[in-house]
Amino acid sequence: MGNKSFRGRPLLFTGALLWLTIGASAQAEEALPERARDLRYGWALYDYHQGNAFEALTQLAVAREQGGIQGHGDHPALVEGGLMLSWGMTREASRLFSRLLGEDGEGSKLSPDVRNQAWFYLGKAFYLEGEHTLAHENLEHVDGEILADANYDLFREWIYLRARLAMISPRFGDESELMSLKEPLEATDIWSLYLQYNSAVSALDAGDGAAAEADLKELIAILDQTSNSAEPDAERQGLLDRARLSLARLHLRDNRFDEALKVLGAMPLDGVFADQALFDYAVAAAGQGRPERALDALESLSGRELFLPWRQQVPFARAYVLEQMGVPDRALPAFKRAADHYEARISELSGLRNRLSEESLMARLNIRRDGDGMLTDPYGRLRVEPVDFGLAEVLATEAFQQALGELNELYRMQSFIAERQSRFESFRTMLDTREQQRQIRITQTRQALEEQQADPWRQLHRAFRDNVSTALAEEDAGFFMTTEQKVLRDKLDEVEKTLAELPDDETTASQRETYQRMRAYFDWWIADDYGVNRWAAQKQLRELDREMERFQAQRQRVETLMAEDTRHADLARRIAVSEWELAALGEEVSEALGHARKILLDQVDRMLATQQEELNGYLVASRHAQARLADQLFRASPSAGAGDE
Repeated sequence: MGNKSFRGRPLLFTGALLWLTIGASAQAEEALPERARDLRYGWALYDYHQGNAFEALTQLAVAREQGGIQGHGDHPALVEGGLMLSWGMTREASRLFSRLLGEDGEGSKLSPDVRNQAWFYLGKAFYLEGEHTLAHENLEHVDGEILADANYDLFREWIYLRARLAMISPRFGDESELMSLKEPLEATDIWSLYLQYNSAVSALDAGDGAAAEADLKELIAILDQTSNSAEPDAERQGLLDRARLSLARLHLRDNRFDEALKVLGAMPLDGVFADQALFDYAVAAAGQGRPERALDALESLSGRELFLPWRQQVPFARAYVLEQMGVPDRALPAFKRAADHYEARISELSGLRNRLSEESLMARLNIRRDGDGMLTDPYGRLRVEPVDFGLAEVLATEAFQQALGELNELYRMQSFIAERQSRFESFRTMLDTREQQRQIRITQTRQALEEQQADPWRQLHRAFRDNVSTALAEEDAGFFMTTEQKVLRDKLDEVEKTLAELPDDETTASQRETYQRMRAYFDWWIADDYGVNRWAAQKQLRELDREMERFQAQRQRVETLMAEDTRHADLARRIAVSEWELAALGEEVSEALGHARKILLDQVDRMLATQQEELNGYLVASRHAQARLADQLFRASPSAGAGDE
């Protein structure tokens, strides 16, 4: 009756809880425009309303990386945080809301509505993480009137969370404050009903059975009055069945079997708790002195697969009831079958524990898959069913589901790392090929440079510069003559040479005078054009200098590129660093895999050990009962009487 899984909202009723948890769109409806101003936000809201929480979170994350959502203020952050809570990402959600509220925790840049809801969601995140003190501090920041105006569903949940904290510890509120917290909620409100059930559980833990019974009866009366047979509410019906089962077990504890049978008789045979109710009905009937009715209930329960470990007590209970009915001839084989069943099961569990490994564990789990890989539920957990019913109990625990999910994610990451490491081989092959091609190009380039005869050209350029410098210093006009002038000078030199070889006569004298005039004119022409010719030569020299500098720079660049390949070295360095980082990550993943594997196997081993211990108790009791009945039947037989005589 004191099942702690029902002290918060039960996992049975996750449908309504999911809607209320991610109901952040409702608070945005009043402040946001009727149409999404940002296409990315509209797409995220579409996925959200389709129930695709993970896809909506992905869209919001992509939008954030691309510059954020425009035109909707801080409401997208509230939606994202609510989605994180619905996905079970409490730590990520608490970090998001803490960042939204700022370092001072006041969120001064936020609107009052957004700040109020951020405090609520942060408090809820801490509550889900079990950080009750932090949850209380943040929930106390919430302005109830503002929250009620923005989203009345969140306001009701806010009251529920504060009331639950008051039930958990008197530090968060006394009895009078708890009563005042419940006042805004109607008696038929689902949150009020859950508070009523949790109040009964708290009273039972405190040893006040009368108060717990009163709370449960009041809760059942309210649920009976508000039930609608035409359109039954699965959540309310589940809570009603749970309350009835808890009340019946309270009656069984006090040996009030008639009242327990009355309560259990009202429970449906197809409900979530039908099997537990059927077994409790058998216990109550046996305690009432009606073993036939107890046997009928156990026979019905025996016809079902013994899927959960708690049902392993059914074979012993059935034999026990037969013994209470006074039919030892039927009870004896029933105890024998029960003992054989327990012995076989204990042997099976022992073998399983001895051979327990990840491979043997996974062989007993049926993980659903499709073409894209393993299937998950809306909370990101693997969709898995046990092949062996003995694993059902541990498989249903949140810790096992988380460990199994982490193990799967780590294997996916390890596969991803192995794939990336294989790509590094391709990168290295690419680098080697690139280096070979580079050496071939270097050889071709050196050959082309040698064919250009760069050194002789540099020497000629240097000599030409020296000649020009010398001519400028000596003001050598002849050095700067044009081609035409040089041709004319050569012709005059030939004439002078010819005239020198001719005999001296009157004709030769006339020719020599003409030559002197021509030479004088030529010298005047050269002197007159000296400035122009010098400027033209200097201009050509400057152009040649620039071309030679460009040639030298290009040659130097080619030499530098041939000497070292910075890009190639940088790429090789980046690949080496990435490979080292990936190897380090691979080691961390391998270490985490070992840790996750150990956690998973330890949980299964503890569960199997507990089952073995329980089954061993039933086995010993069955063997004792079997021996007792066998002795009883033997003593009652005629042969036993003859032996005595």
